[in-house]
Amino acid sequence: MREQTGQTEQKRGRISQLGVLDLRNVKSMEELRHIEEISVVGTVLVSEDLQGSIASIPMDRVGAVVALPAESKVNRIGGTIRTGGELFERPAADGSDILLLTGEVIVTSPFRSVAYKQVIVTGELFIPRESESVLAPYLTQCSGTIVPCDHRNPRLFMGQGQFGKAFFEMMKEPVTLILMGEFLIESDVDPELLKEKTSEIILMGMLQSADRKLIPILQALTTVQQGSILPAAGSGDGWHGD
Repeated sequence: MREQTGQTEQKRGRISQLGVLDLRNVKSMEELRHIEEISVVGTVLVSEDLQGSIASIPMDRVGAVVALPAESKVNRIGGTIRTGGELFERPAADGSDILLLTGEVIVTSPFRSVAYKQVIVTGELFIPRESESVLAPYLTQCSGTIVPCDHRNPRLFMGQGQFGKAFFEMMKEPVTLILMGEFLIESDVDPELLKEKTSEIILMGMLQSADRKLIPILQALTTVQQGSILPAAGSGDGWHGD
């Protein structure tokens, strides 16, 4: 999806295929009536004054509608990023009082304070476990996913892929596998290596194993599962996704 940067006069007719659609500068119902439909949009931002009115616009495949105070300043972080806990601890240079996270954000170090009045999550946020209680009081809206996890060596994989013995042997310390898509653990990975080199698995998709003996270990290592952990449809002869 592309990012929306247009002004109010461009928000007419049918609006589609945007990462974020910012309607906060729409001030009246009359202006909203120019919008016939919103479709395939990740996040729609609207002022609190028009929160009820926007429901009259037909929407299709819209991830989230976020209502914000009219005069608020928003620090919006989109895309896929790795960042330290300083993202939360340090105020934005423009004085933003709201932190909006719309993409995949992996926080690789603990944070002990939050420099914003509000934190809103519409994407996927992976934070150190010890920072979960720090974030909670500032979290005002969440239509995405927040996952506390082992932050020491997180690796995010999206799409399809395979993990063999060589991958795990290259890990100098146990890895947190964040898997979004369809993945296979190859037949040359033995139980001892898997347990030694994997601290936890966060699964949003499908994880297959060429060795059935690894299934219970993969299940035990998985702390968040939105999908399936299954034996591959063969006996160690490679990828067997649909």
